[in-house]
Amino acid sequence: MKKSDRGEDFLNAHPKFRKWINECKCCHCKGYKLEMPDKITVVEGSLEVYYIKKYFKPLELNEDGLCETCAKFFPKKD
Repeated sequence: MKKSDRGEDFLNAHPKFRKWINECKCCHCKGYKLEMPDKITVVEGSLEVYYIKKYFKPLELNEDGLCETCAKFFPKKD
């Protein structure tokens, strides 16, 4: 099983943590938001953050919702 599949399985089991995941509108790669805190809630603690960071890499999106790679291929037109 690929790491991305385990990450998707984790999100399917815990859908409330999807809000901390970015997805590129073009290539649909997924990664966690850089502003994700070390502890998401008091009840869950930091274990969920550990799994999110284990299964996903940080992913920053531009204002158009594109990752850095896709933004290079589809530059903004002025």
